[in-house]
Amino acid sequence: MEKHYSIAQAKQDLPAIIHEVERTGRARLTRRGRPVAVVLSMAEFERLESSRRKEIQWSAATLDTRGFQFDRDEANAR
Repeated sequence: MEKHYSIAQAKQDLPAIIHEVERTGRARLTRRGRPVAVVLSMAEFERLESSRRKEIQWSAATLDTRGFQFDRDEANAR
């Protein structure tokens, strides 16, 4: 379960919060009760980074054009 800490609390207890984040993966920081930031463990950060969408290598991409029909007049609204 993700813990919530106020910014004032984080200023006072940062080492303890970091230890908590290392165990649980993340913690949410709030200002006046509203979420403003998230602290992530390195493991959680790396997991999120590895799951990000990979850049498409267009030079290696192939398109399947079977069944594709193009009507030039319709496309140009003639």
